[in-house]
Amino acid sequence: MRVIPVVMLLGLPSFGLAQAPARLALIDDWKHQRTHLLAVIDSATPGMLGFRSTPGVRTFAEQIDHIAGAAAFIVSRAVAGTPLPAGIAGDTARYLHDKAALRTQAAKYLDYVIATLESVSEADLSQDRQMFGGTMPRWRWNLTALQHSAWTLGQVVPYLRMNGRVPPAFTPF
Repeated sequence: MRVIPVVMLLGLPSFGLAQAPARLALIDDWKHQRTHLLAVIDSATPGMLGFRSTPGVRTFAEQIDHIAGAAAFIVSRAVAGTPLPAGIAGDTARYLHDKAALRTQAAKYLDYVIATLESVSEADLSQDRQMFGGTMPRWRWNLTALQHSAWTLGQVVPYLRMNGRVPPAFTPF
């Protein structure tokens, strides 16, 4: 007799699939990503900022800017539902050529991402948002930004190695 209720439950759709992941876990993931990105910048030499691993790709500094700037853009539009705050974008003529300024700008973008996630509720994260021609829950857009960040950050490892630098070790926390 007890087997029947369990079998019936197995046939029901999973309620967990429709729920947003824990907001605090998303915030922790972004804090980890921020720490790792800043460690990558710290591993580079100032002379590497303009380095391209091959013609036609972004420079090291442009890659870092793309990682942090795209994260801030996606989170602002898809999670917060607003444009990026005025003044968050720095002067690329300066920070793409100055390691300390690049670090400051990357931190500013990711601090915005973290603060934005801290300001929304779990219920907010479950709401759908349209962007780039598709619709997903806001928490999924956040994960998309995080995946893009990790994917692009992995692309800078050869930049470091080609310049005799050792990338920081990845840790899961």
